[in-house]
This record gives sequence, C-alpha cells and structure tokens, in this order.
Amino acid sequence: MSSVPDLDQRFASSDRLSAVGLPVGTCSLQFHRIPSAPFGVEVAGLSWGRPDADTCRVVTAALRSHLLLVFRGQASPSEAELDDFLRGLGRLVLETEDGRDHYQGHIFMDKGPESVLKKEMRAYQHRAEDNSGSTFYDPMATGASELVWHNDQSHRPMLKVVSVLEAVEFDDVTVPTQFRDTYVAAETLAGDSRAEIAHRQGIYYNPRLPPPGEMPRAADAMHPLLLAHPHSRRQALYVNDYVDRIAGVDRRDSDQVLGSLRAHLDCSAPSYEHHWRTGDIVIWDNIGLQHRRDPIPAGQRRHMRQHGGIAE
Repeated sequence: MSSVPDLDQRFASSDRLSAVGLPVGTCSLQFHRIPSAPFGVEVAGLSWGRPDADTCRVVTAALRSHLLLVFRGQASPSEAELDDFLRGLGRLVLETEDGRDHYQGHIFMDKGPESVLKKEMRAYQHRAEDNSGSTFYDPMATGASELVWHNDQSHRPMLKVVSVLEAVEFDDVTVPTQFRDTYVAAETLAGDSRAEIAHRQGIYYNPRLPPPGEMPRAADAMHPLLLAHPHSRRQALYVNDYVDRIAGVDRRDSDQVLGSLRAHLDCSAPSYEHHWRTGDIVIWDNIGLQHRRDPIPAGQRRHMRQHGGIAE
C-alpha cells in the first residue's frame, strides 16, 4: 500500500464522518462496527474494479484505524476486478519477484523437499499453472490440521502488508478464523521488555520445507521483533508461532524471551473470531494482525479463495 499523507491533510473539515469515525467524503461506502469486536468493521456499497481516489483514501484510512474489513453481501469479484481494486491501494504481491516465487511454490507442491504441512496441503490446495490469480483451499474430504498464530508470508524477506480471504462456499457451522491485534501487544510491553528486544530480529523458516535440522540453512527470512508497519510506522510485536529463534541470542535464552513474548500476546492482544458466511471477503492489516484456526474436520465444507494481497 503506497505511503499516504496524514488524515488531516487528506480530508477537508467539510467531509462527513461515517458511523465508525471515518471521513468518507464523496465515497459511497458504508461502515458498521462488528458487535463486541475490539477491531474490524463491516463494509457495504463497494463496486469492484479500480477505486476512485476518494475510495482509496477511505479504505486506506479504514485499514489503518480498524485493521480488518469484512465485505459482506456483495457479488464475488473476478480475478481482474479484485486485482484492479487492490492495485488502487498498493503493489500486488504477485507483481513482485518475491511474491511470484512464493506462489510458484504453491503450484509444484509435489516437487522438491517438503514438510508434513506441505504434504497435507497437496490434497486440498489448488492454483493455476500459470501462477496467476488466487489460490483455492478445499479440505472437504480429508480435513486439515490446525493453523497456528501467524502472519502470512512471514517466512519471506519481503513483507506482505495486506491479506485477503474469500469464503467461496461454507457450511452454516464451520471452523472460524481468529485474529489478534499485535499493535496493542507492542504498546503494552513493559519498558524493560521493550528495551531487551528493541534491536533484535526473529529468524523464520518456510513451514512448507523441512526444518533446518533436516535441510541445513541459516534462515529463510529475518524480521524485527518490534516491526514498524512500512507505511504507518506503527510498531507491532511481530512474534508469531513460526518464529524459530532470536538472531544472535543463545537458543536457551531465545526460547525464554520468545516464551515470555508469546505469553504477553496471549494476555494482552485484543482478539476477534470471524464466523464465516458464504461470500464474505475479509481484508486485513497483515503486519499488525495475526490469525489462526482450529483443525477442520473431514467432510466440512470450507472452500476458500486466497488472493495474493498487497506487498510493502
């Protein structure tokens, strides 16, 4: 998502405010708070395709302020329409070298070294052979194991700043997705804990590849434990369940610090559980929000579409 001026500069005082405190100007979008949720808003009134400048500003402001947008009750966009809409907000992941390489690995799931996760995903993950468009997930027959707390593509050097998921076809009662706000977790860290990790980086390995004990390598990516969003500069506690250790710190000490930080996330990060309905499209800040889900039982209809999203 491209850098934008401060809200006060972007919206004149005559602009009207929506019910969730967003200056909507001439934009036709309607925003509604999600009951009992500490973040996130439902959005209606969107026309897919390239948004006008006012819509870009409002959607950007909504993501900065509310972190998660639920588009509900609207027509499913084509790949071209969704691409065009997201290009109005920033650079598509699939239009970067790192992003193309990441999704290339989704196509050839039966080639090269693999982890247990990669073997499982072969059965229900599908992507076009030309590496274009979305990835589809359909674990109906076999089910799927738990997905732990993570930020999408944290094992890649480039940051994915916005993630997108669509519920293509869902059972009425199916496994929800949980999200939690790691900006608040960073902002509530004790001073000594913040000082201890202020200049430290976490080491990540691709969970679809064998671990380093089986496939030796230094790292697949490294990211600051206190990671500033590349556009807003707000700091998140970027410690998810895929971080292996802290660079430059002995394993024992690293495990102790990471354990303490994860405990802090568990008790301080506000969380929201999204119960999917067929047709939902959820767009969220992938720097400040982590997400997870429980295992999916065999036979449960949970057909999802994952768009590549937006890169830094």
